[in-house]
Amino acid sequence: MFRFATSPTSTMHIGTLRVALFNYIAATQANQKLHVRIEDTDLKSDVAGKDQEILDILSLFGITASHISYQSHNLKFHQQLATKLLMDKNAFSCFCTPQMLENDQKEAQTDSKTYQYNDRCRFLSDEEVLNNEMPFTVRIKRPEKDIDFSDIIQGEIHVSKENIDSFLILHADKTPTYDFACAIDDMLDDISMIIQEEEKLPTIAKQILIRKYLGYDKTIRYAHLPKIIEQETYTVTKLLEDGFLPLAITNYLIMIGNQTPCEIFDLQEAITWFDLGKISKSPAPFDLNRLRQINVEYIKKMPALELAKFIGYSSKDLGELAKIYTQEGSTINEIKPKIDAIFAKREPLTSIEEFHTLAKIAKEAPYFKAFEEFERYLFEESRLDAETFSGTLRLLLTGAENGPALADIYPHIKNYLGEIIK
Repeated sequence: MFRFATSPTSTMHIGTLRVALFNYIAATQANQKLHVRIEDTDLKSDVAGKDQEILDILSLFGITASHISYQSHNLKFHQQLATKLLMDKNAFSCFCTPQMLENDQKEAQTDSKTYQYNDRCRFLSDEEVLNNEMPFTVRIKRPEKDIDFSDIIQGEIHVSKENIDSFLILHADKTPTYDFACAIDDMLDDISMIIQEEEKLPTIAKQILIRKYLGYDKTIRYAHLPKIIEQETYTVTKLLEDGFLPLAITNYLIMIGNQTPCEIFDLQEAITWFDLGKISKSPAPFDLNRLRQINVEYIKKMPALELAKFIGYSSKDLGELAKIYTQEGSTINEIKPKIDAIFAKREPLTSIEEFHTLAKIAKEAPYFKAFEEFERYLFEESRLDAETFSGTLRLLLTGAENGPALADIYPHIKNYLGEIIK
């Protein structure tokens, strides 16, 4: 079982979506299920609707899950297993106040060889614990041995026992910490592979220790993805709102820091060749210009009628026209105004008389299948000089002073001249 676990605290970041995509691909390749877990246990703020936003984004990008769960629903299991750790003496009740812990930390920093931070309450007797009426947290016993594990991307990982203290697993209100909840949930869900961002790598040794103390001996494989370097923060919602297509975003996120056999591919194609072992260990830059290039390719590949609907129209001709405007724009948001301008009311800033003259002739002109015939007819009837005629005709047909060749545009607007020339 693979899992995609995320916290509904903010709009989904592109790095989080990349994790979801890689989990979906790897799970499909292994013919295993993908579990989506909403990590809502330790939330203190209102995140109403964020969980559904996550699920909607996953659906939009073709990521389907066999099961969706909420971490908070496992609270009773978190508490029961914390109790087991206490009974087995692999965890202990801690009555320390924040000030006491702060003092312990200072002392540990000055004399780490003789003082073990967070262990003040570890050796209390059962009677001392029972008779103490103060609120308490639960801490796990520090490991007696170093912890080693393998990561498909990062390689062999060694964590010295000296670098793991008696860390917290239950807060005073008896809700679990992130590390404890994740360790338990992965055990309960029988997770076999964890693919997540590199920033979570330091939590793995703690989670391995928790499961070891609980007698869970199944090996979980790991793959931690290097971070994406950004000049500004990109969320999935922002990219979509800016007019990038889901297919293009998917393509680019799979490419980042990866060796791919081709430049343009879809999710199902990636499943046939994707290899986690080929992901670079180094952080990879997010190149918005590269994403723009990929987006253009997907706009060109999109069925014309589908593209027309993306920009607010229902004509195949206008979908084909939108593809021509990829010469000037690389996103739906940049192309749509070009199409809208063709159908918008307009008045020239100069040559008003010439504009209205040409508009009247064009409106009354017979139907011409070829642009060259249409252009020749208007030129001869208007008797305008070549330069004035050329600029006025472009403004008349497109609402712009420059753009793609009119000969390329005309085949897709000739059936709408009555709407365009008002």
